[in-house]
Amino acid sequence: MPSIGVRWSEHEAPKPYARPFMVTFLDDDGAPLGAVAVSGADLLYYRQFQVAVLTLCGELFTDPRVEAAADPQRVWLDILSGLLPPVASLTLRPVSSFDHERGRVFQVDAALAGLADPVRVEAAAILEYQDLQAALAHRSGALYRDRDLEAVADPSDRHRAWVAVLAGMLLRPGEDEAMAAAWPWRPTPVP
Repeated sequence: MPSIGVRWSEHEAPKPYARPFMVTFLDDDGAPLGAVAVSGADLLYYRQFQVAVLTLCGELFTDPRVEAAADPQRVWLDILSGLLPPVASLTLRPVSSFDHERGRVFQVDAALAGLADPVRVEAAAILEYQDLQAALAHRSGALYRDRDLEAVADPSDRHRAWVAVLAGMLLRPGEDEAMAAAWPWRPTPVP
């Protein structure tokens, strides 16, 4: 069966508009048929990957395992799990900086087990599970998965479950940057 290979470039990931993943298409014997360079989001979202392949090489990409699945995105992530290293643990910490146009803004440092330095992502990327997956993959080359969360079928229920998970891993800003010592809008993590 034909397959794909994935290689991530640490040097490409921080660049604006980077495409740090080189995806190589392999025939039944493992011989390369061609390759495309894609971003983390282009790789992690199956339909977006199909668009990227069509746009970058004019070929239609389909994977029969994904196409036949009741949850195609989850099957695609299962395939990618065999190609990318896993994120073993994750801690998120808001950090602020001064932007000359917007004033003080927060981004989020994601500390991943095995990486010396945290990966910085936009704050908006953490509110949706798959957006965070894509941002982390793009910047670290590793795949973050929460299989319990992925098993929740209803999108609204999945988002509520993600916010509960997020409440347990997102640290509050430091005292010098927090709005108040107590923040009543923060959900209580579910044990």
